[in-house]
Amino acid sequence: MAKRTMPGRSSVLAAVLFPSLLAAAVQAGSGGAPTVQPAETVSFSVRVMDFGDRAAPLSVAFRYTPLVPGAAGQAEILPGPTKWKINAAFMNVPPASHLGNEYLTYVLWCVTPEGRSMNLGEVELAGADGRINTKVDLQRFGLIVTAEPYLAVSQPSKAVAFEADVAPGSSSRISVAQVDCELLSAPIGTGIAQSDPPTPRNPDEPLVIEEARRAIAVARAAGAEKYASDTFSTAEQLLQMAEDQQARGGKRKDVVDAGSEAAFFAEDARVLALARQKRTREVRADGSHDASP
Repeated sequence: MAKRTMPGRSSVLAAVLFPSLLAAAVQAGSGGAPTVQPAETVSFSVRVMDFGDRAAPLSVAFRYTPLVPGAAGQAEILPGPTKWKINAAFMNVPPASHLGNEYLTYVLWCVTPEGRSMNLGEVELAGADGRINTKVDLQRFGLIVTAEPYLAVSQPSKAVAFEADVAPGSSSRISVAQVDCELLSAPIGTGIAQSDPPTPRNPDEPLVIEEARRAIAVARAAGAEKYASDTFSTAEQLLQMAEDQQARGGKRKDVVDAGSEAAFFAEDARVLALARQKRTREVRADGSHDASP
């Protein structure tokens, strides 16, 4: 898995493309957009812990949910100059695909005191054991792990596998508050996963390649080929790079990095396409209103 803490870019691609993404996000696309319905969400109560300005490491436990019975997890929270380091490990975790065709991986989320969720990265599974090392620049936050279709998703699904809580027997006094967080009723691309029967995976192929394929399919269904064509094309090129490197027996890290970038760019394209289509509808609605008697 590529070592990321938040959705990001390689330095070269970011320098070239990210400014254009920001500029394009405020522009409206042309007509003929697919109909996009607002995503349905459900409210989920998350424990937000106040770690304060402590200097010593702290421990939290991840309590499993009925989705992953018998699993376990824990994390060490290490204070730093500007960010808290989170080193988390999980045991007896089933592959995300066992929860349904919609899911391929697990993602760790930070939940703020205001209920906002932030993608902290993918939980890397090796057999039934998972691990993630990441950072967060907050002193008050909650942690949940959800099953997702790909590592780059920008909003968590309701498939919560783990919830963080103060570790039993902890000597540290940590105040806890319950905060409501909005989760997607169905993961991104559910319809695509359900209409595309699973095929046996090549065990030598990193999972992230399949995640990138799913992310690109989801972006395409959202109209990204038309409304975010440059970003979408970059995602396809990165996936092709990852597949070519895998076929040539290239370094696994290079394959994983390219596949991860493909997934993140595909998610960017999806979000951008939806934003452009929304802007187009708003502009048309304003025009219709102005033209009415």
